[in-house]
Amino acid sequence: MSFVRPEASQLWDDWKQVIFGGLIIAVGVYVLFAWFGLSRLAGVFAIVMGGLIALDGWRRMRFPKGSGGHGVVDIKERRISYFASQQGGSVSVDALERVELHRNTRGRMTWVFYDTEGMLEVPGDAEGTDRLFDTLVALPGVNYAQAEAARNGQGPDIFLIFQRDKRKLH
Repeated sequence: MSFVRPEASQLWDDWKQVIFGGLIIAVGVYVLFAWFGLSRLAGVFAIVMGGLIALDGWRRMRFPKGSGGHGVVDIKERRISYFASQQGGSVSVDALERVELHRNTRGRMTWVFYDTEGMLEVPGDAEGTDRLFDTLVALPGVNYAQAEAARNGQGPDIFLIFQRDKRKLH
């Protein structure tokens, strides 16, 4: 039994990493201006690290996440798997060629993963889609601004989150 309202708990979960990064920045600023000599470098280091933590928390907070929808997303050993009663499948993170986020006319989102063997569609409100952030971070050139635009948009659209660079051999 929890004595905290679910809305307050969700708000804390969204902002805790940003707040933690801000506290580290504050300690770094204090060390930078209150200490002397080479120890001030520790303050600079804390400011940089706090900024990186806060930035990661901000991106994570703005990244689309869902729960309560149809199916479950599971991520193990660099494979994204989707399990549902009528459909499902999996794709390898290493073989991903393209990741899109589709928004339909009712505002519902669908993740679409393309790899060398086919594609996998995952509803945006499937349980576990919040873990996609940690998985997609490993891909070079992930477009977080597109993911945020998909989350905030109203109309139907297709948002390109990642596309592997295809270099020709000639």
